[in-house]
Amino acid sequence: MSTELRSQSVQSFLDQLASASPTPGGGSVAALSGALAAGLISMVCQLTVGRPRYAAFEAEAQSILSQTEAIRARMTDLIQIDIDAYTTVAAAYKLPKDDSSRAAAIVAAMVIATDVPLQIAEQAAALLPLALPVAQHGNRTAVGDVVAGAQLAVACVHAALINVDANVGMLVDHPRLAEFLARQNAARAGIEAQRDAIVAVAVNRL
Repeated sequence: MSTELRSQSVQSFLDQLASASPTPGGGSVAALSGALAAGLISMVCQLTVGRPRYAAFEAEAQSILSQTEAIRARMTDLIQIDIDAYTTVAAAYKLPKDDSSRAAAIVAAMVIATDVPLQIAEQAAALLPLALPVAQHGNRTAVGDVVAGAQLAVACVHAALINVDANVGMLVDHPRLAEFLARQNAARAGIEAQRDAIVAVAVNRL
């Protein structure tokens, strides 16, 4: 993610999102949602660590915190990476139609534009197994924030994968097609069930 984009206010980002510019778009918003989800789970870990009442969970909370913070950092980068992927696709399509390199350039760009949202979905899906123990054993007063994070993570997966659906059709004969489809299926597998388990645990502790 560029320094320029990192330094923008929330209002500036939202104004760009609502403008006629195609970027930032759905993929970037998915990545932002994933970063927010990770941040919520990190927050509950931070509110758990150092509290005597949760001492038995402290080591695990510290481990989860390091993982959610790594995901948050990667998701933050992916906001810009998704924009760059779109820019690459747009540039490929702008090549002259009689340019012999155009078709290959479009396919190469589509590979990137498929891989990036898959990374976003995979990072979001990885938050759910981290959120469950935090919902079970983390600071009870913040357990609702774990639920919010889990809900955002699931939404992020679906929002990211719609971009895969949109792009993968251009890769019918590509050698990475099977990999992309397998990753897509793996990213969405069981995410609603995991979220529902987190909600159930949290509701019982509220």
